Amino acid sequence: MAKFSFAKISRPVIREVFPRKRLFSILERTRASPVVWLSGPAGSGKTTLIASYLDARKLPCLWYQVDERDSDIASFFYYLGLAVKKASPRFRKPLPLLTPEYLMGIPVFTLRFFENLYGRLKPPFFIVFDNYHQIDLDSPFHEVILNGISAVPEGVNVILISRREPPPAFGRLHAHSQMKFLGWNELRFTLEESKNVVCSRIPGLRQKEIVERFHQIANGWVAGLILISDAMRRGIRFESFEKMMPEEIVNYFGSVIFSKTKEEVQAFLMKTAFLPRMTVKMSEELTGLTIAGAILSGLIRNNSFIEQHLSAEPVYQYHPLFRNFLLSQAKERLSPDTISDLNHRASLLLEESNLTEEAAQIYMDQKNWEELTRLIMKHGGCL
Repeated sequence: MAKFSFAKISRPVIREVFPRKRLFSILERTRASPVVWLSGPAGSGKTTLIASYLDARKLPCLWYQVDERDSDIASFFYYLGLAVKKASPRFRKPLPLLTPEYLMGIPVFTLRFFENLYGRLKPPFFIVFDNYHQIDLDSPFHEVILNGISAVPEGVNVILISRREPPPAFGRLHAHSQMKFLGWNELRFTLEESKNVVCSRIPGLRQKEIVERFHQIANGWVAGLILISDAMRRGIRFESFEKMMPEEIVNYFGSVIFSKTKEEVQAFLMKTAFLPRMTVKMSEELTGLTIAGAILSGLIRNNSFIEQHLSAEPVYQYHPLFRNFLLSQAKERLSPDTISDLNHRASLLLEESNLTEEAAQIYMDQKNWEELTRLIMKHGGCL
């Protein structure tokens, strides 16, 4: 058994948090449903939202930090038993361990374990599984959780926090109206919420247009608001944010997202960042990868700072800060000739897709006046 830390079964301590009353109201309404799936990108405030809500409402909870160790089902039941003991210390008898004699009947063991668990909780009570995305999609862990939470008693609510959408097996909870979803559209900060965050971190900031631009650049992403604010406090000029990546944002995306992706996907991300908007076909032609559609779909499922706009043909667009990060990585890792070629091919693909303004912007950024003139002569009425 790996070394145990009480952080795995402890609610995170939240300080100096902006109370999100808008989302608190939504969470109040979801309490009628036994299970809530909360998903959004890294740094979108998922954990902070739930911890601050429970604090504000003074609700008891069992908080469980999911990690790679839980792929071993026996380890999961062991650690969950410790979490239950911490949440309900008046029960002296520990919950059973998944010993070898139970391995042929894990569904039955799971049902009895969770029934015992629920019997030790005094409603109202919340069970939170945080960082659920840490478990591989093909792990038996998902079936164990699904079996365990399918019979949640009245007064107990389960919240699953993840960067990903739910595994396919969870569809049956949704089909039976047992699970509600809260996603990036709900988590995204409104302009007023962004204003509160920025002004609390830069007390002297009063210019309305700068706050609005902060909100636009961060696109409702709270970690982005915080990182931009911190960069500005240390002297980075506001005007440079869109062209230069502050160290804080580079470090964040580099450590949390980019370094944890496969090399093939890293290359795909850097190349497609030259397209401000793209279809699957455009990404295939720019990268030469026939699996471009699968990569884009995976990025959407994992909330990897990309949005899908549904139309006759789905259009994909990276978060503005993430796209700028990817372009900065491309400039570091790719040759000048490769970058020039990507810009040229990206602009042509945009033209072919009638995205003439985006193509013109690339030509202007590259100071390619000859191509810009040609584009204006050809599409002048559309620019």
